Amino acid sequence: MESAIKMDKPICLIENREEGGKSKLVVNPEAIRILSNIYQPVVVVSIVGLYRTGKSYLMNRLAGVQKGFSLGSTIESNTKGIWMWCVPHPIHRNRVLVLLDTEGLGDVKKGNRVNDSKIFTLAVLLSSALVYNSMGTITQDALDKLKFVGEITELIKVRTGGIQNQEGLLSRHFPIFIWTVRDIYLELKIKDKNISADEYLEDALEPKTPERSSEEKEYNELRNRIRMYFGNRKCFVFCTPTDSNKQLKELEQLPDEKLDKDFVAQSCLFCDYIFKNADVKRVDITVEVTGHRLGKLAEMYTNSINSSNVACLEEVVVSLAEKENKIAVQEATKHYEEMMKTIPLPTETIKEFLDLSTQHEEKAREIFLKRSIKDEDQKFLNKFTKSVKKARIQFSQENEKKSREVCEALIKKHSADFEKDLATGTFNVCGGHERFRKTLKAIEQEYKKEKGKGLKAEEVLQEYKTTKQAEEVIIIQADNALTQKQKEEEVENSRKEKEEMEKRLQQLEEQREKEKSKEEKDNLRRTVEQLMQKLEDQESKWNEKLEQVAREKEMEYNSYMERGQLEQAKKYEEQIKNLQAEKEEKKNQPFWSKMGLVVEWGLDKLIEYISKYGKSEQKK
Repeated sequence: MESAIKMDKPICLIENREEGGKSKLVVNPEAIRILSNIYQPVVVVSIVGLYRTGKSYLMNRLAGVQKGFSLGSTIESNTKGIWMWCVPHPIHRNRVLVLLDTEGLGDVKKGNRVNDSKIFTLAVLLSSALVYNSMGTITQDALDKLKFVGEITELIKVRTGGIQNQEGLLSRHFPIFIWTVRDIYLELKIKDKNISADEYLEDALEPKTPERSSEEKEYNELRNRIRMYFGNRKCFVFCTPTDSNKQLKELEQLPDEKLDKDFVAQSCLFCDYIFKNADVKRVDITVEVTGHRLGKLAEMYTNSINSSNVACLEEVVVSLAEKENKIAVQEATKHYEEMMKTIPLPTETIKEFLDLSTQHEEKAREIFLKRSIKDEDQKFLNKFTKSVKKARIQFSQENEKKSREVCEALIKKHSADFEKDLATGTFNVCGGHERFRKTLKAIEQEYKKEKGKGLKAEEVLQEYKTTKQAEEVIIIQADNALTQKQKEEEVENSRKEKEEMEKRLQQLEEQREKEKSKEEKDNLRRTVEQLMQKLEDQESKWNEKLEQVAREKEMEYNSYMERGQLEQAKKYEEQIKNLQAEKEEKKNQPFWSKMGLVVEWGLDKLIEYISKYGKSEQKK
C-alpha cells in the first residue's frame, strides 16, 4: 500500500502542556493521523540537546531543505514537546525518514528536570538513531547534561516483574547514539597525536581508574551507563558555519556557497552516515515499525510515562501486537473477500474455483503475516484461517448456486416444447417412446452446446433426466408399437439408467469433495511454509542483533579488563554469558514447538512437514 507522505512542514507529535501547574505530555491526533497513512517501515532520527545549540538546523539538513524546522522552534517558551517531519528516505525508496526535533533541554525558563527526562526517554524509545547535540567541546558539563541516561532505568523497563539485570537488556532495544559537537575550535589531539572524532568521544567516555572517591565514582557512573546502553556510538564535530554573527542569525536563508566549506563537508558526512547506518526502527528486535505502528507506540509510551512514569517495553509490544493482529486478520480477510468478488461466477469447474481461491488466499496470508507481530501461538493466524475458510465456503456455495440457476434456466429454455408435449400426452401414442427418447436426446445436445454453465452442468442435466423417469415408464406402457417383452426390457433399461445416473452424481460429488480436501491440505502446506519463512527471517534478525550486541559487550569487557576495572568487566562477562545461553536455547528449540498450528489443526497433518523441517534443523 502506498504511503501518503504530504508534509510541507513539521508538526507537533507530542505536546508538552501545563495543566494545573504540572506538565503533561499529550499526543497530537493530527500527527497520529499522518503516521497512520504511512505503511512503509520508518527510520526514526531524534535529536536532543540543550536549547540554542542548532539542533533544528541539523534536522533540516537531514530533510534536505533550507527551511523546515524553525531554528527557533525549540527555544521559544511557547513551543514545547517533540516535533515531527516525515519525508521520503533519500536512499531507500521503500522507507520513510521520520525526523523528531525535541524541545531544548535545560531551559532555565522552564526549569522542569522531570519534564526533560521524559522528553529524553521518549526520544530514546521512538528512535532508531539518537543524536545528542552539544556546543564547543565534550566537557564534563556537556556530559552532565546527559544525566538522563543515568536515570533511564527508572523510566524504562524491558520486562515486567523483578527481572534482574534489566539494564543489560536495554542496549539491544536502544538506538545508535551519535554525538554532534558544534562550533568546535580545538584541534582533535591527544598527547600531540591527531585523533578521529570517534576517538575523541571514546576518550571523553573513558572512566577514571581506580575510583578513589565518591566524586570519581559518580564521574564514572554516567560514562559506564552510556557505554552500557549505547554500544553503537559515533561522533561528528562541526566548525562554526560562518564567522559572521549576522549570518548566523540568518542561517536558514544562507545557501551552502556562503557557509564555511568545512562545515558543509562535515554536514554532508553527518547526513550520509545517518542515511546509510540508521536502520528501520524495530521493537522486540524483529518487528519492523511502520508509520502507523510508530503512531501507536507514541501513544502507548506517552500514556505509560504520564500514568506510571515507567514505560515497559514488553507490555507495550504485547499491547501493540494485540491491536495489530486483530487488524491483520480483518485486512487480510477483507482482501480475500474483495478479490473473490471479482471472480465471474459460475466457474466452469471446481478446480478453477479452488485455483483462484488459493491464489487470493495466499496473497491474503502474505498480508496477514506481514502485518501480524508476536503471534506466538498462532492464535490470530488460526483466526485468519478460519475466517477465510468460512468465506471460501460461502463463495463456493454461491458459485454452485449460480451454476444451478444458470443450468436450470437453460434446461427450461430448451425443454419448453418438450414439456408442453408431455403435458398434452403427445408421446402417449404408438411409437411415442422412440420420439420421447430422441427429443430428450436433442434437448441434452442443445444444452451441452451452451457455454458458462458452471460446475453444476452435468448434475443439473442428470437431475432433469431423472425427473422424467416416471413419465417415461407411462409412455412405454402406452406405446403399442412395443411388445410386452420389449416394454419390460425398456422399463428395466430405464431403471438401470436411473441407477447409473445416481451413481454418476455421487461420483461427481465425491470428486468435488476430494478436490476440496486436496486443496485444503495444499493450503495447509503453503501456510506452514510461509509461516516457517517468517519464523526463520525473524530468527535470523534476532541472531544478527544478538551477535552485534555480543560483539559490543566483548569490546567493552576487554576495555574494562585492560584498565583493571574488574567490577565493570564482570557485568559484561555475565551479560555475554546470558547472550550465549539465550542463543543456545533458541538454537535447540525444535521446529514444531514454534507452531501453535499443531494444537489447532492436529499433529497428524503436520507430520510430513515436521519431518521435512526437522531434518533441516538437525543438519544445522
